[in-house]
Amino acid sequence: MTIGDEHDRATLEITVTGRSGGTVLVAVDGELDYDTADDLRAILFDALDEARAAVVLDLAGLRFLDSSGLGVIVGGWQRARVTGVRYVVRRAPLVIAEQFEMTGLSQVLTFDEHDGEDAGAEADSSAA
Repeated sequence: MTIGDEHDRATLEITVTGRSGGTVLVAVDGELDYDTADDLRAILFDALDEARAAVVLDLAGLRFLDSSGLGVIVGGWQRARVTGVRYVVRRAPLVIAEQFEMTGLSQVLTFDEHDGEDAGAEADSSAA
């Protein structure tokens, strides 16, 4: 296929679920790049504007991340600071976690590697 062919477009599935205590879980599955970054940005910013306590960004299904995707994740952190909502990144695959380390974002973002349903509980209790 040629570069830019419609069939080469990256795909990203985004699932948003509300949780008790005012935490919103945003889970991604696929590729977060130039083609999909705007989709996640819109959904993530809506979640940050609506959440009362925290937004948990679950990256367990993320297979690829480029600089556009990193920009969305950092933009979420910046938006969270403005709205006063706790912002937690969880379950980043090793290759994605290495990107956070290389860029220094591992020192800025809050991470939670918890695998269970109560991963947002700490975020809920710390926002109270």
